[in-house]
Amino acid sequence: LTANWKSMQRKVDNVLDPRAGHVLQFEVGGGARALLSDQDFVRGYGRVAWYQPMRGSDVLILRAEAGITLANSRDGIPQDFLFRAGGSQSVRGYAFQSLGVPEGDATLGGRFLATASAEYVHWLSPQWGVAAFVDAGDAADDRDSFDARIGYGLGARWASPAGPLALDLAYGHNEERLRLHFSIAIAF
Repeated sequence: LTANWKSMQRKVDNVLDPRAGHVLQFEVGGGARALLSDQDFVRGYGRVAWYQPMRGSDVLILRAEAGITLANSRDGIPQDFLFRAGGSQSVRGYAFQSLGVPEGDATLGGRFLATASAEYVHWLSPQWGVAAFVDAGDAADDRDSFDARIGYGLGARWASPAGPLALDLAYGHNEERLRLHFSIAIAF
């Protein structure tokens, strides 16, 4: 049994195709053994995205997220209350949620998360654009094992009626591997 609270503030010029403004998201939650939880824990999470108009219709997008789960260990905490990183809306160049606590062949969630991203989108026409980006971050079970992974690359943008579709080719610097990522680039 857990209790959770979430708040989101979206102040952008266009929800489906933001070019100016910001989005803030905060969450807090937890559980207690006295209230039918397997573990006493408190979880906090925050995310911010900043859209800065640049020359012409270009846009600079800055994104960061951080999270912490306060508990003696991650044992008994549901994976939904722990953190993993990697993928198109996190650290590009790494597989979806592949950054976390390795255990055998699996990647489990950790108690700490931090990611950051900078992306510049140059619109060639009203429908087509190109992007350059760099992402960094990791999820870990303690601060000592936190090791920021870097990903960077180039992408194509298409302003579809559902929002900008993103096709990114990213290089995961730590894995020395290229990955293709596809996403809808909306203001989360």
